[in-house]
Amino acid sequence: MLIIFLLTSCSASETKNDGNKSSEQSKQKVENKESNTSKKKVQKVELKKDILRIKTLDGKEIHIDEAIAGLTFQEYKNKTVFVIFFGYRCPPCMQEMPHLIALMEKKHPDLKIIALEVQGLNKENLQAYKARKGLNYTLAVGRENSSFIQYIASKAQWGGSIPFFIAFDKKGEVKVVHIGALNTEQLNGVYQELK
Repeated sequence: MLIIFLLTSCSASETKNDGNKSSEQSKQKVENKESNTSKKKVQKVELKKDILRIKTLDGKEIHIDEAIAGLTFQEYKNKTVFVIFFGYRCPPCMQEMPHLIALMEKKHPDLKIIALEVQGLNKENLQAYKARKGLNYTLAVGRENSSFIQYIASKAQWGGSIPFFIAFDKKGEVKVVHIGALNTEQLNGVYQELK
């Protein structure tokens, strides 16, 4: 929940006395100033629940809620989440895959990777691709998740370059946005910083 505080203050146009104020008047003025500055207006921002869903390659659904500065993944609460847009015939994407595999092989219980294929593979072809490449993280067909991709594209001003990487911390806040392949050291560094 985001809370915004608005403080009221005395205006600079208050008249000044010539120094002949009584201590009672001074005390009253100080109390009025304290009263004015201590008034706070609180505005609640309602965060929407279940605004998006990702349908994974294995048929599961990941439900997504709005967070203050990002998104929370209901099935991955209190976990660091890496979301990656990749393409099956994208050379930098293919260079990054062994590094993602290596990161997942370290068995980090509080890390989830969701990779969405955005170059048009259908479900059957993506399943074969996953088996051929030995991918050990969650995959999703881009066409089946176009609303999620469009949402991210508009929020992150993503122009279509891949691989496109977003790291969400355990609170769902976006902490890293990166275009281009990352290596094992870089991926592990992001994870270590956010865990």
